[in-house]
Amino acid sequence: MIVVLLPLLLAIFQFGDAFHRWLAQDAATAHAARYAGEVGGDTPAVRQLLADALRDAGIDPARAAVEITPARVGWREPIRVTVRHDLRIAIPFAFSVDLPVTSSAVARGELAR
Repeated sequence: MIVVLLPLLLAIFQFGDAFHRWLAQDAATAHAARYAGEVGGDTPAVRQLLADALRDAGIDPARAAVEITPARVGWREPIRVTVRHDLRIAIPFAFSVDLPVTSSAVARGELAR
């Protein structure tokens, strides 16, 4: 009985942690997209803001792939921020897998340049 319940309990914790990290990554991505629209595109400040938010969520920014397109935006032009990273799910006695976690957000440029 314990052989079944222990992996099930650990699976609940693992998937809860994965859901938490996905929500945090999604919020950080949306925040970075809004900030990129405010400053006019891909800047070191936007990447630093995103790296800090990911680090606070327990995600290693060095292992996350960040894509900000286009590099510069004008007033009301869309800018997309996409973040991808692999999250390791390991459930004892059952399986172990890398779960790709992807978040994307679109914002508009807020300043006329």
